[in-house]
Amino acid sequence: MEKLGFGVIGCGFIGMLHAGVIAALDGAYLAAVADSDAGKTEEAVRKWGCRSYKDYHEMLRDPDVAVVSVCLPSGMHSSVTIEAARAGKHVICEKPIDIHVERAQEMVDTCRECGVEFGVIMQHRFDKPIVLLKQAAAEGKLGKLLWGASRTIWYRDEEYFSNPWRGTWEFDGGGSLMNQSIHYIDLLLDIFGKVKSVNGKCRRLLHQEIETEDVGIANLEFANGCLGTVEGTTTAYPGLYAELAVFAEKGTVIIRNDELLFYQLKDGESKAFSCLLNPAKANTLHQDAAISTDSHERQYRDFVQAVTEGRKPLVTGEDALESLKLIKAIYESSEQGREIYL
Repeated sequence: MEKLGFGVIGCGFIGMLHAGVIAALDGAYLAAVADSDAGKTEEAVRKWGCRSYKDYHEMLRDPDVAVVSVCLPSGMHSSVTIEAARAGKHVICEKPIDIHVERAQEMVDTCRECGVEFGVIMQHRFDKPIVLLKQAAAEGKLGKLLWGASRTIWYRDEEYFSNPWRGTWEFDGGGSLMNQSIHYIDLLLDIFGKVKSVNGKCRRLLHQEIETEDVGIANLEFANGCLGTVEGTTTAYPGLYAELAVFAEKGTVIIRNDELLFYQLKDGESKAFSCLLNPAKANTLHQDAAISTDSHERQYRDFVQAVTEGRKPLVTGEDALESLKLIKAIYESSEQGREIYL
């Protein structure tokens, strides 16, 4: 089978992480990278022997690039994705899909109209405890879902925010909710479904050098009647955990730092859940440790299969729109001081 050629646009930390994942994939290869900083693309060429471009428009004309991986600041996602789709390239984009709902919808619509596949990086949907939890919920092993919580209790220092686009409305589109918390917010929505209404408060309490919030909290009501809470911060020194808690009629499951922290089911012990229990690792502090690429690899493998099989990827642009809509509604609720109905 012919391998799919990928091109990565943006060679910062995340872009280089994506490039490394792609280079190690079966069924794919890293054809090219693009970045306005030639020093960054040179590193990629040395590591993986790919072509490099200073102007990503030139890369979009490269016939060997079938798929574009967009790893730019969030506020630039829509324009590049739309251009790539119009050039006939499939697109996989870093989270969030974009910072504006209307532009994100245009991304989805353009990719559909151009007949290309479009996915957004939500790699934690591929974490083994999350896959098991979703399967158990779908099979009714948890009974009726009652309420859930997404908590991202992290810390970021002044050096982190020294990057000029971080913490800005123009390029980051938000703070601790949009940038850090979106992964576990996405997991909450993946389990509980669409949100009916939200009541939120967002504040900048510590990092006065940024424009956006460093603390965001919200109460949710889902369309199915379940309740939920969202907490996200970059003020919790020294950096604690990201957590998804699911409370249901027949049991409780808590996933922390991508590991299974706790489960208990009324129907008794589950061998599948017990095999994944790892409270020691789950309780390790989150202090900007190296990012595991295992779940990125699973998501990229799914995307390669989706393109070659002519099917939708497991995480689509439409899926990613839901977390963006919710976070924007939390910001609107905080600004207006009232409950917002989606």
